[in-house]
Amino acid sequence: MPVRPLTYGEAYSVAELQATTLLHLLEIDKAPADVGRIATLPELEVRVEPRWRMPTMAGFSEWRDERWLVVVNKSNNSGRRRFTLAHEFKHVLDHTVAKVIYARLGTGDEGRRNKQVERICDHFAACFLMPRPWVKRAWAGGMQDIEALAEMFKVSVSAMRTRLCYLGFLDDEERPVASYFRAETTEPCPAA
Repeated sequence: MPVRPLTYGEAYSVAELQATTLLHLLEIDKAPADVGRIATLPELEVRVEPRWRMPTMAGFSEWRDERWLVVVNKSNNSGRRRFTLAHEFKHVLDHTVAKVIYARLGTGDEGRRNKQVERICDHFAACFLMPRPWVKRAWAGGMQDIEALAEMFKVSVSAMRTRLCYLGFLDDEERPVASYFRAETTEPCPAA
């Protein structure tokens, strides 16, 4: 992890590298990724709590009593709980360097920076639960149904759709083919 301010793109790349490294360290090499192995890491306690204790949150992480506590909303479906655990673990990984590495994000707007950090944590979770080579292998092998892929990776259909768009397998925009080839100008052409 470079300990310097990262661009948004660099932060995405680092998140994918961290997810890939974690999969290797936890000896996870096939879908669905056993996200529960994160709970076996030292100095980490994972709890699931009912919605009434955390009605507006899917999860949170905090340093408490000499260890990290990650709490996941047990009222959410399995795919969401798995994604939340991986997402919160990214916050744990980055905690000691977060102020430095995310300093450039948000261009001075703290709310925007926080949203970007949350998207980076989502990206880490997606890379951990749906690693690029595994998704590519499944897609190239003929599994191109979003619901079937979501079931294979034990994630929500929404998370799978987002991952497929990010990897370039789906286009989330319906546009006429010709629109991809138009010259884009910001000013009208000058009169002859």
